[in-house]
Amino acid sequence: MPLNEPIYLYLSILLLTAIIIFLVVNFCLQQYRNNLNSFIQVNTNITILSSNNEIITINRAGLDFFGFKSLEKLKQEHRSISDFFIEREGCINKYTHGKNWLTALSKITNKSSKVKMHSEVDNMPQFFYIKVSKMKHKGEYLISFNNISELEREKEEIKSKADHDALTKIYNRVKFDAVFPMVVDKALLHDEPFTLILFDIDHFKSVNDTHGHNVGDKVLVELARLVNMSLREKNDIFARWGGEEFVVLSRFTTNEEAELIANQLRKDIESYHFEVVQKVTCSFGVTQFQANDSKNDIFQRVDEALYEAKDNGRNQVIVK
Repeated sequence: MPLNEPIYLYLSILLLTAIIIFLVVNFCLQQYRNNLNSFIQVNTNITILSSNNEIITINRAGLDFFGFKSLEKLKQEHRSISDFFIEREGCINKYTHGKNWLTALSKITNKSSKVKMHSEVDNMPQFFYIKVSKMKHKGEYLISFNNISELEREKEEIKSKADHDALTKIYNRVKFDAVFPMVVDKALLHDEPFTLILFDIDHFKSVNDTHGHNVGDKVLVELARLVNMSLREKNDIFARWGGEEFVVLSRFTTNEEAELIANQLRKDIESYHFEVVQKVTCSFGVTQFQANDSKNDIFQRVDEALYEAKDNGRNQVIVK
């Protein structure tokens, strides 16, 4: 039965309208895509369009930073930009928010998230504030990275100056005092021994009186460098205690082991040829942490050992 002409005309108009709407929407989406892609490409910061499952678009700044010639090459090796996040205290990494990290970060508006990534441009780690914005298109996110590496380096420099002795560049007394309680807690919790080695330069006043304070400062710098080279990087904490006096906190060592360490340091210093004064010796006190020790207890004991070494003729090690 042939369609009624008005109904046929009405359906044709509906179909034509639907086609026009589809074309307009498709055109608008394409324009939106083009404009978004243009925005991403002209941005000088690393800028990425991504879903939780794959990287959709990345600009040239990002490709250069990560060391890829094209988006296709990047996607062959990585599904997510979070693969490049390096674990560091204060920074998020690929495991911080799980698989839906983009969704999680897009909801964080009251503070900035920080990431550390490695640059293929200068072969150096860089720091960024990362901002994730959820797009209107379902499941897509715009990720932008603001480089804060210079700011981070300045903060590290300020922190380092606060923790280190200005002359010798080793830890200062403030830093040692901050670290000491943490070492005590670990020692008590895990039943780990540790020792203190306290030493100072014999007759250092005569060095200053004879050669001047500038030469005395050079001796302190040379001595700190010499001792630092002989210590274990992860287990020994070395600090300038004050004036010509130094302290070593030696983890996982008993009195017997620390005595060997102190004697080796004593011999190294005695045989070392200093730039101006040529020969310098040091006296050492050694003591092991005991479970009922307060900080005052262990330092009083090591201090007594040091002064006994000095009273007995100097250039020797006394264990208490």
